[in-house]
Amino acid sequence: MLRLTLATALALHPSLTLACARPEPPRFDGGSTSGVSVSVGQMADLVWVPLVLDGLPIAAEAGLWLQVSFDGRVDGGTGCNRFTGIAELDAGVMEFGPLAVTEMACADPAAMRREAAYLGALAEVGGFVVSADGMWLTREDGSVAMCLW
Repeated sequence: MLRLTLATALALHPSLTLACARPEPPRFDGGSTSGVSVSVGQMADLVWVPLVLDGLPIAAEAGLWLQVSFDGRVDGGTGCNRFTGIAELDAGVMEFGPLAVTEMACADPAAMRREAAYLGALAEVGGFVVSADGMWLTREDGSVAMCLW
């Protein structure tokens, strides 16, 4: 998998500076002109990088990533380990089943804490919304678990 530094990504795609800039996800109004979508097809089969986790910024270089296929197959990385599993998907609904995670230890305790927070947040996800600014994964209560770009 090709990994870019944040500086390189910004140079190649300046809109990354705006990604996940808003604390709340955009509202899907049912129209096609807003650029906001709850369609599985708009988020599937792309590699998403968490930039905000439980309201805290995450460096793009942290190594966290997520890919969900149209049929619900989930693959991702925590910076220390990789994971795979299945998610239930529907319009605006995303619920992760149990994830199989490799068990490599990271030498950096901060990376291990970030991994635990990331996997914990994924377990709480119940929905999603996508816009040009990113993808927000939300909990059942509507709070934002993470924003990805």
